[in-house]
Amino acid sequence: MIKGILVTIALEIFFPLLAGMVFAIPGKGENSSGSVFLARAYTSGQILLFALFQPLFVYSILKNVSLSKAVSVFLPLSLGISALLLLYSLIRYHDRVIKVIKSPAKKVSIWGIIAAVAVCFMMVMSFFMTYTDGDDAYYVAAASQSASSDAMYVTEPYTGEAILSPYRYLFAPFPMWVAMLSKLSGIRTVAMAHTFFPWSMILLSFAVLYCIADSLFDGEYRKRDIYMLFSSILVMFGDYSIYSPENFLLARSRQGKAALCSFVLPFLFALLLRMIRESEKNIKPRFENFVLIMLAGCAGALCSTMGGALCVCLVCVFALSMMVTRRKFLMPFFMIVSSCPCLVFILMYLIKR
Repeated sequence: MIKGILVTIALEIFFPLLAGMVFAIPGKGENSSGSVFLARAYTSGQILLFALFQPLFVYSILKNVSLSKAVSVFLPLSLGISALLLLYSLIRYHDRVIKVIKSPAKKVSIWGIIAAVAVCFMMVMSFFMTYTDGDDAYYVAAASQSASSDAMYVTEPYTGEAILSPYRYLFAPFPMWVAMLSKLSGIRTVAMAHTFFPWSMILLSFAVLYCIADSLFDGEYRKRDIYMLFSSILVMFGDYSIYSPENFLLARSRQGKAALCSFVLPFLFALLLRMIRESEKNIKPRFENFVLIMLAGCAGALCSTMGGALCVCLVCVFALSMMVTRRKFLMPFFMIVSSCPCLVFILMYLIKR
């Protein structure tokens, strides 16, 4: 069990943190603290891993490749790409990395400390308390079946019979992510889905909110901390409906649609807001940010069949606002183009169904 917990922590924290470092490098002339750098690296790395996972596992399911074989390809592939990106960031942006490391830590008010305690409380309670949802009968069962039988989307989770048309769920194989974590860690799939996975999703979601707060209140740490405090309060006491975003985060975090609304879409919002803030300061847009928009779209497609389309719609809204308010057209055009590759999964779904 101890080994499984350590493997889970490595896969859900340290692996994404190293994988996303290249995307967290501040732009030329931008000031960034170590805490913001870590939050950006952690969330960007998870987006990268989701985006690499999506096409590989869709192809594996279409070709009836076993789960263990797909995992044996994904793990070295993601490790290799992450290592190359880490090396690239250290070579090309070593001066900016050193500047971030040497930068003084941002001040934290009492409100920020209370917010951090609230987030830690939610993470601990998500580990010790479990919540069942009607959709678990499909999503958790699909992950459990795949981990035990080593075959993906072969039998119907509701009945155990052969799946005649799996295409509704095939192009958004988020349960296979949970199955992969279970297989690598040795922890049973149900325990992974209900106990070991939710705390990492809570941490990811609040790391994204921290990035948003940094863009909204640049340098004003009290406002940032109050924003984080009220966000944590709204999440803790937002269970007024089973369809609220707060309920999805705390009670249904193992489901793809919860990851989409709690993490992927807010992450894309934070990225686009950061790019707009940088353009206002005349900071040249980095190529890595446009790559990250593309990766976020693929991550959205992993979470839900329509997730990619929602990501594209969000990018189009930001691009249109830039065209109208800033009279800039080239950068919004590249933002829209970068977001479109994820639409291929929707087209495949429309063709296959």
